[in-house]
Amino acid sequence: MRACLVPLRWCGGALILWACGGPVWAADAVVTNATLAEMRIWFAAMAAASVLLLAVFWPRGKLLFGLLGAVVLLGSAARLWLTQPLWFPRLEISADPPENLIMLAVLAAQAGLALFVLMRPAGRAAIRGLFAQAGGVRLALLVVLIAAFSVSATPYINYGYYTAFGMQIGVGGVLSLVQIATLVAIFTVSGPDQAPRLPVSGLAIFATLASAALAWTAFDRVPHVEDELCYLFQARIFASGALWSPAPPEAAQPALEYFLLDIRDDRWLSVFAPGWSAILSIGVLIGAPWLINPLLTGASVWLTHDILRRTVSQERADLVALLMATSPWVLAVGASLMAHSATVFMILVGLWCLLRAGPGSTLRSVALTFVAGLALGWVFVIRPLDGVIVGGLAGLWLLRRLPAGFGQVTTYAVGGVLSGSAFLLFNYAFTGQILLTPQADYFVRIWGETGNAFGFGPTVGPPAKDFGALDTWPGHSPLEGLVNMLHGFAALNMELLGWVFGSLIPIWVALLWRNSLTKFDWAMILVFVTIIGALFFYWFIGGFYIGPRYWYTAALPALVLAGAGIEEVRRRLPKKYHGRLGGVVLLLCAISVVSFTTWRGVSKYQDYGNYSGDVRRMAQAEDIGNALVFVSSQRNIGSALYLNDPFLPPDKPIFLRDLGVEQNAAVIEAFPGREVIYLGGPD
Repeated sequence: MRACLVPLRWCGGALILWACGGPVWAADAVVTNATLAEMRIWFAAMAAASVLLLAVFWPRGKLLFGLLGAVVLLGSAARLWLTQPLWFPRLEISADPPENLIMLAVLAAQAGLALFVLMRPAGRAAIRGLFAQAGGVRLALLVVLIAAFSVSATPYINYGYYTAFGMQIGVGGVLSLVQIATLVAIFTVSGPDQAPRLPVSGLAIFATLASAALAWTAFDRVPHVEDELCYLFQARIFASGALWSPAPPEAAQPALEYFLLDIRDDRWLSVFAPGWSAILSIGVLIGAPWLINPLLTGASVWLTHDILRRTVSQERADLVALLMATSPWVLAVGASLMAHSATVFMILVGLWCLLRAGPGSTLRSVALTFVAGLALGWVFVIRPLDGVIVGGLAGLWLLRRLPAGFGQVTTYAVGGVLSGSAFLLFNYAFTGQILLTPQADYFVRIWGETGNAFGFGPTVGPPAKDFGALDTWPGHSPLEGLVNMLHGFAALNMELLGWVFGSLIPIWVALLWRNSLTKFDWAMILVFVTIIGALFFYWFIGGFYIGPRYWYTAALPALVLAGAGIEEVRRRLPKKYHGRLGGVVLLLCAISVVSFTTWRGVSKYQDYGNYSGDVRRMAQAEDIGNALVFVSSQRNIGSALYLNDPFLPPDKPIFLRDLGVEQNAAVIEAFPGREVIYLGGPD
């Protein structure tokens, strides 16, 4: 690890910087899930896309515009090539493979082209206008924020590599400024001055298809973390009409054991709240659980658009729908089997109903607030903390309608209690106490009395170093809360929009200048701060898989504020550039999908966590009947266990961890009459 984080040194100019950590692709340094051949194919595709972009504008007499757009795409791809994609992304540059030199040359060429354009009279005038409109102090603060969140501080603090952290910030800031300078240059050359308006229905369909494509290809319709396996396990139980499955035979339990799956007495269950699994069970019933989140993602784009159209403006609604439909964070969460897409969808349904209800207590308004209560109450059943925060804030907002809206307030509360109580009943069924969740009970038994609790203390969180750099110090403290928060912002800066120079820049613009903020924006700021503030007291934010996923409920506020920031930029631009700004934003969103999302799919999400669909494909290719399949592959055993029917019926195969001859014999004896298959190998 030290080799990957040692200080960087300048070599041949601002963009020629070596990371002295040895070859990025060395066999002993697992920094990507892609082979070098796969990455070469990916970059070749990015180069082809850049040429295609240039070919579109060159024949139309807009050579410089096309060239600048092409280098924005190719420069983004070059920076991503040089970025270590797993865990805590950071620049890792070496002379091996030699393609790294090509990437540095691309970035240097981009800087040279941007400088050439900006040194022309129109470019110098644009720079003067930028400083006049934005102000030097605020611009300087913006540059500091861009650099500061270009990399996560967590691993550097964890291992004490502070000099390397400073160098990463410096290099990341320089590369971001090169990309921003290129975008400024685009405004100074001849090019299209109006972006096409994309219909929300098309954006919703695109988000659904893009998420589904990611789920089918990169994610391979396989769980990639323990949570996903357990949600799917629970969904299969619910799809059968039960709340739990019988405990497997005692001899087989060690071979079926998996983190977050619990055996209590004679019951086998997932410890998670049941809300998402209940929705996912619909996918189980239709034979495509991987499709549910993409459908919810597309529906969320449409709901977001309609909410903003009613609360802010048509222009903001169109802009945020575009940002949301092309957000790598939104698309990746939508491609996963995690609960976060369903959480946001239910929140949007609740908010949409409350806005449609309007003032008064007519039958229609009362019915809509009742549905809103049901939806936001179900958020509590999916993710209890998010449900308490968002449901509570929505309830406080609804109280403004008193006394005329007494019927709305009452029916909202009734709807919330009706759906939210499902979680309390679920708790009672499993633990005998309505306030003791199966998850809390499970962690008390494996981690100790305060293991997974909120708050601060030396025993809060997992046992020391069980989570490596994801849990910097034993227990949880305000300092670690701050470190986690900084990591969350760094992850958000990368994942939210997929803009390699900083996805948070539009939000910083909105907050620093604030002239375009509406009442709805301030409400979104309140939601964002409340969610982030609440998770400050939790030891973990889940930022290593599909972005800072524990913050995903704040995705809507973040996207709304990004839209406000872009509107602020438009407000400060000369009117003749307003249409050009729309084209630049559309270009960045397209580049995000073409380069960032595909890079994530190739280099990170495929085989993430050492999960693979290989066992599934083997089972589909061979007639294994109801065999006992003992798996000894070095792949995560979840790649096999997720295939099990929780009821272990006699007509289906059972996949088990290979524990050796003696333990396997006991399992075979517990399931007599079944064929036995041993599946192993180095993969």
